[in-house]
Amino acid sequence: MMIPLVRPSVGQAEIEAVSSVLRSGMLVQGANVRRFEEMLAQRCGRSFAIAVSNGTAALELALEAIERPRGSGARIPGLSWPSPGHAAKRAGLDVELFDVGRESWNLEACGSSLTIAIDQFGMPVERETFAVANSDAVILEDAACAIGSLFADGSPCGSLGTISCLSFHPRKIVTTGEGGACLTDDEGLAQRLRELRNHGQHGLGAKRPGSPFARAAGNYRLTDFQAALGIQQLMRLDDEIAGRESHAATMKSALGNVLQFQKTTGRPNYQTLGALLPETVKRDSFIAECRERGVQAGLLSYELSAIGTLGEASTPNSAEIVRRGIALPLFAGLRDQEVAQVIEVTQEVLVELGKR
Repeated sequence: MMIPLVRPSVGQAEIEAVSSVLRSGMLVQGANVRRFEEMLAQRCGRSFAIAVSNGTAALELALEAIERPRGSGARIPGLSWPSPGHAAKRAGLDVELFDVGRESWNLEACGSSLTIAIDQFGMPVERETFAVANSDAVILEDAACAIGSLFADGSPCGSLGTISCLSFHPRKIVTTGEGGACLTDDEGLAQRLRELRNHGQHGLGAKRPGSPFARAAGNYRLTDFQAALGIQQLMRLDDEIAGRESHAATMKSALGNVLQFQKTTGRPNYQTLGALLPETVKRDSFIAECRERGVQAGLLSYELSAIGTLGEASTPNSAEIVRRGIALPLFAGLRDQEVAQVIEVTQEVLVELGKR
């Protein structure tokens, strides 16, 4: 039986909560969405949370809400899933790819215009780097993987910048199937984001004469049964993180002499346990051999300058991390014998491939 990269933690409480919504007949933008938003804002130390249909939608709406001039620059890490770069490009911005740190795997410098700071794999960026006084600088935090992670100063990921974005995809530590959220402390931006997710219609309590529509916009709403699922997931978030921390510590201790792990900053939630293979071991061969032995190792990430949609840039650290990077199974529900199997298979495959 295959040990998967992740197994979403969905129990009876989630099933009952979703069933209750389905029985109620109030399926979209109901009380559960409002409660989920309140819980997200509190957890991330923000004044407002606006739940949306997915994490990419959160990025796109955040960029639309801040109204950057078309053609202005957007600094993006060269190591990432394509969503931040694609969202910036679709907003008419000039995507500027910058390399990540060799050990942190995070962006380590802030731009003078717009910077999208990603907490890679749930590992917090160095917050001080992005606490800029330049009035022209705008920081968006892509905390898609980082709910529950803490910066070095103890503040929660999701609290950085003008707007921060979350994702609730099944690979994430909190899932609603698909789903996302924008977080901000700016009441005006929060109102704009609510309009942008709901056809441009004013939110409740908005005082505007005439048409109930403030702008042309699409539909990015989250369903109420997704929010009900998310509420239950948030209630167990600390337990999920504790389980992941424990399993990650065991695997890092056993494999730290043969794999290079991401440098720890602050307190990560261990959404993904990524590592770099030895120089002599081919990534694709390692993944294939692990899967043959029942362990679903996976690709770590992408070098954005190599995917063909965002232009070219010199990002050697990103390229090296992608070439050697793998993700190992990690979730709180892993059993001790499964953790031991991941360690054993990883060691066996590295020895075997090292002889070829």
